[in-house]
Amino acid sequence: MRPRDNQAISKPSDAPLFPFWVADRGLSFFLAFLVLITIFVPMIRLSRPGRIGLDLIFAFMLFSGAVATIRQKALMYLVVAVTVFEFAADLIVEFNSSLGHLGWDTALKISGLAILIVMTLRHTFRPGRVSVHRVMGGVAAYLLIGLTWAFGYKLLMEKRPDAIHFQSSIAGSPTGEPSRLIYFSFATLTSVSYGDAYPIHRVARSMAMAEALIGQLYPSILIATLVGMALQARSNGSATGTAAEKSDTDLIGKHLIKQKYFGDCT
Repeated sequence: MRPRDNQAISKPSDAPLFPFWVADRGLSFFLAFLVLITIFVPMIRLSRPGRIGLDLIFAFMLFSGAVATIRQKALMYLVVAVTVFEFAADLIVEFNSSLGHLGWDTALKISGLAILIVMTLRHTFRPGRVSVHRVMGGVAAYLLIGLTWAFGYKLLMEKRPDAIHFQSSIAGSPTGEPSRLIYFSFATLTSVSYGDAYPIHRVARSMAMAEALIGQLYPSILIATLVGMALQARSNGSATGTAAEKSDTDLIGKHLIKQKYFGDCT
């Protein structure tokens, strides 16, 4: 009786706060939000309201990703706390630019994105039927990788502003502009390079090489894993059906034997 009581006590602690978002369809909504961020962030002007708006959008992205992918309340509260501290750090740096060189606001962004990548992949590859929403979750993790590397480049360029060379057409923009770093990150991740930006510093080159390798290997591993999970689920379903048919056949056979035996006796 005690194990059941312990299970009954532990279930509420792991129950999701938002059941709609924790379902597989939450991954699709999260992917749609990531696509909007990736496309529309470069269009926002770098005025103070624009930067604050970007910080608010990024904080909302971390929160929605935590709700969509994390089932444990304690871990979700941790991500929400990181989100709050990250947004507060952005506001402090915005109104006191002398603290911007410390990079702690960018480091908090990277930490939150890294947690989301791990939890999104765990949510995508958990046992069960492979649905379209899970495929969307794998794509969402791919976009999160690109965003994480973009803020990694931003953290590096806060220390080394010449770590990545951009053409003169956009060289007049501030060093910490997220739009051009997101552009460079996804150009590296997808191995699409137009020659208008390239790494110079040795750390930037190492980061670019690692991101390019992930960009090449991740789609293959994702497709292979999802296909393997789908085939395994199908084989398990067919094996269960075969076992059920065999059980029914055995019952019918026993019934016929019993009927024949008692019929012969009479």
